[in-house]
Amino acid sequence: MKGNIKKLAVFVMIAGIAMFMAVPTASANDLWWKMLIHGEYAFTGSGACTLAPGGFDENFKPYNAIYASMGPNFWEGVYTFNYNGKGKMDARQSYQLGPDNTPNTYSAGSDLLSWEFEYKMDGPEITFTFIPETYSLEYLEGPNKGLKLLPPNNAVFDKPWTGRISPDGRNLFVFYGGPAKLEIPEFGIELICNAVHQGFKTH
Repeated sequence: MKGNIKKLAVFVMIAGIAMFMAVPTASANDLWWKMLIHGEYAFTGSGACTLAPGGFDENFKPYNAIYASMGPNFWEGVYTFNYNGKGKMDARQSYQLGPDNTPNTYSAGSDLLSWEFEYKMDGPEITFTFIPETYSLEYLEGPNKGLKLLPPNNAVFDKPWTGRISPDGRNLFVFYGGPAKLEIPEFGIELICNAVHQGFKTH
């Protein structure tokens, strides 16, 4: 009987030690992935957006479809990740739009875009969340040339987006989908977009 009690005591003690050892291991793994993604990643990518003055219904259909337009877009830029769980996306975007029921039935242009985000790691998986009042937009070419929307403003993404890094931390993949909705009240429009960005670490 005494022998069984001693064996049980040893088992409980070992199990308790193992439990406490598991916590630092998990925390170290989390920290390792965050350290791995720190820095700047140059990226390129492509996507498509539907632009709707007046917004979309619950099925992502424009309320005023006659004035809606859509088209592809192409990106080049930089993602910056900081140790504090925050970061920033800076990019130049080229786009094409059409048709809609306005004099500018089809159009094309380019712009500068940026916004800040918070990010969380689950192993190599990344979840991005938009930081309000950080969206910036400046049209460089096309019919909207010269138009700007600088922070702070009321532009907002309606949901998080996702990403992933390679095991060596050199390659980055970001996906905006779901679909992702961007609301820009100052312009009276909403956009439904899907995009893929692929990058590599530069700094």
